[in-house]
Amino acid sequence: MRYLLISCLSQLAVEYGKNAIIVKVDTDDEYEFAHDMQVRGLPTLFFISPDPNKEAIRTEGLIPIQMMRDILDNEM
Repeated sequence: MRYLLISCLSQLAVEYGKNAIIVKVDTDDEYEFAHDMQVRGLPTLFFISPDPNKEAIRTEGLIPIQMMRDILDNEM
């Protein structure tokens, strides 16, 4: 599952270029950050718009790459 997610995120990074910033956080190394962000399950993805008026979208568990594209295209 981990490698599938990494592959999907790498593909999205290429597709969206500078229009999306993808950051991976190791929750074992960044326990306090994960706690502050209320990460309960892995993987947890946060889609944060540059528009401060839009709410961040949070997903838990593996989601299809097309769903990620839909969020990036339609919700950000």
